[in-house]
Amino acid sequence: MLYDFENIETGEVKEYSMRLADYDEFIKNNPHLKRVMLKAPSTIAGTGSVVSKTDDGWKEVQQKMKRGLPPSLRDNIREK
Repeated sequence: MLYDFENIETGEVKEYSMRLADYDEFIKNNPHLKRVMLKAPSTIAGTGSVVSKTDDGWKEVQQKMKRGLPPSLRDNIREK
């Protein structure tokens, strides 16, 4: 999630990305920061498809699977 914090010493506002599970420890370790609500908290959403984020090893497995399929089913496996 993304959180906005104001540095109470400098007045600087900065956005931090962290897991919700890490939030309490972050607050404890940064007493000079105060949470401010500039907007509703947001989550980080990925972009792109799973296929575009896979490594070459998985792409090789997909190619081998595709070669073993009948031609009518080969289009069901997408490769980048």
